Amino acid sequence: MKQQILRTFFLPPLAVARVGGSDTPLAAFTWETGRTITDANRTIITPAVTLDVLPDGSLRPYVPNSIHFHDHGRLRPVAPFFELWALVGENEAVPVTLGLLEERGLGLDSVTYKITVANRKAQRRTGAQTCAFVARLTVRGNDHERKPLFACSPHNPGEEPLVFFDHPILLGHLQVIRPTRGSAKDVDLSILRVRFTPGKGEVYGPPTAIAAPSSPLPPGGVLPTLNGRIHELVPKENRILNPNTPWSKYRMDVEGKQQDPQPSDSYDGANVGTYQSWGVVDDTCDGIIEAHLVSEAKRFVATTRVFSCCPDYAPDRQPIFSFADDLADRDLKPPTDVEELGDDIAALFARIFDTASMVNVEALRRHAIEENEGHDKNFPPLPAINDDTMTGKDKSLAARVSTLTPHTPDDGLERVDIARRAHGPLCDVSQLLEVLRTRPEYVKALIRPPFGRFKEFHEVPSPKPSSRFRDPRVVRDSLHDMRMPPYMRDSDETPLSITYRQYKMLLAYLEALAASPSNRSVSREHRAAASRFAREAERLRRESQR
Repeated sequence: MKQQILRTFFLPPLAVARVGGSDTPLAAFTWETGRTITDANRTIITPAVTLDVLPDGSLRPYVPNSIHFHDHGRLRPVAPFFELWALVGENEAVPVTLGLLEERGLGLDSVTYKITVANRKAQRRTGAQTCAFVARLTVRGNDHERKPLFACSPHNPGEEPLVFFDHPILLGHLQVIRPTRGSAKDVDLSILRVRFTPGKGEVYGPPTAIAAPSSPLPPGGVLPTLNGRIHELVPKENRILNPNTPWSKYRMDVEGKQQDPQPSDSYDGANVGTYQSWGVVDDTCDGIIEAHLVSEAKRFVATTRVFSCCPDYAPDRQPIFSFADDLADRDLKPPTDVEELGDDIAALFARIFDTASMVNVEALRRHAIEENEGHDKNFPPLPAINDDTMTGKDKSLAARVSTLTPHTPDDGLERVDIARRAHGPLCDVSQLLEVLRTRPEYVKALIRPPFGRFKEFHEVPSPKPSSRFRDPRVVRDSLHDMRMPPYMRDSDETPLSITYRQYKMLLAYLEALAASPSNRSVSREHRAAASRFAREAERLRRESQR
C-alpha cells in the first residue's frame, strides 16, 4: 500500500562547493585523529566512499586509495551531490527512488529541476542591479546531460550591464544523475540526485584590467624598486566586462553615498592609489536548487542552497569553528552532560591546534598592531594593544604562557613556533585536563570572550569592558590583543573569538571540573584514545631499545 507524500526536501539542505580548474572533482574524505606516535593526535584525512559520475550520468561508488587535490597544477573542485527525499505516511522520511515513483505511476519526467545562481558582490557595493550576473536553468528529470550555467547581467533601462549577454561568465554546471536499480558500497543508486559543479576559479575584468601593483600603495606613492611587484589582473581572454558601469568607478567609504559592507576594502583596487575599483569579478556564486515533483494533481517543491567559494588551502586541518558551528550557535543550547561537554572541549582544543599550526602569527600580530593605532586606552589586566603585545612587557598573559610549554619566551623561537608548541600538548587529553583543572582562571583570561547577546547589553555601555562578553559599542572590545585566537580577524574586521556557544561550553566544563576535581577523564572515547596512544608509544620505545 503506497503512502501519501506530505512534502519533499533535499539532503543536504545546503552545501559548499569549491572552485577548481581541473575537470576531475575532488574525491570524498573524512577527518580523523591520528592514532600512531608519528601522528601525535593530529588531524589526518582518510578516503571515504566517493561517487564517480559515468558518461551516461549514472554513478559508480568507490573508495579511492589516496586523495589527489590537483591535476597538473589545477585544483580539483568540490562538487556536492543533493538527494531528493520525501515525508510520507505519518512523517516518515524516505528517499525519492525509482521504486517510490513507480508505486505512483510516475517516471523521471514527472520531476523538474530548477537552479538559479548569481554573483552579486559588485551589486552589493554599488547598489546597481546591473552589476550582478545571474544564471538560470530548468532541466527535466530524465535529461542527464551536464548543463553549463552561463551568467549575464540583468537588463535595467538606462543602465549598462556589467556582463554582456553575448559574453557570459560560466558559474559552473548542473547535472541530473541517472538513477539505477541496486546499490554498491552501501549507496542506494536508485535515489534521485543532482550534482552542482562550481566554476574553475577564473577572474574577469574590463579591457583596462591588465596589470597593477600589489597593495598597499597610498595615493602618490612610488612602487618600491625591490619589494614592489606588478601583477597581471585578468588574463587577456577574460577582459570581457563592460568598463562603463558603476563597478569600475566604485570607491569605498564615500561619505553619504553608500553603506559599505565590512570589511570595506575586500575588492581589487582597495588600498592602492585612489582606492578605485579595477572592475574585477570572479566566478564564485551562491544560489538555490529546486525540485518540482507532480503527483496525484499536487505539486511538491523541494529547495536547497549551494555556495561556491575559493579552495580550502588547508583541507587536512579543522578550523576553530565552521559553518555548522555558526548554525549550532544560533539554534542549539550547550550540552549539560559532563562527558558530552568533555568531548566537545577536547575537539575544540584539537581544532585550535590545527588552526595555530597553519597561520602566521607574526604577520597577523603586525597587522593587528597597525589596526589598533590611535587607541592608547587600555584596561589592566587586559593584554597590551601596542608593540608590547605578546612580548615580555605584556605581563598580563605573555609571561605565563611558558608554563604551558617546555620552553621559555626568551629561547629565540618565533611566535609561529611558540603557538604550535603551546597548543600541541593540549591535544593530549591528560595534559588538557591538567591545565583546565588546575588553572581555570588563567584559561578564562586567555580566551577572548565572544560578543554578547542583545539581552546582556546595557542601554548605555560602560567604557570598561566586561569580563564575560564583548560589546561592539565598547572601543576596547574591538581592539586586537594576544587573547585566543590571537590577532585573527572576524568578517567585520573585529577580533575573532570562538562562538558564544563554544565559550559557554568551556565555562560550563571548567565549573564541572572544579566541582569534581577527582574526575580525570574527558569521556570514554578520549580515555580509550589516550590509552591506545600510550600503548603505541611504549611499543615504539621498546623497539628502539632492541
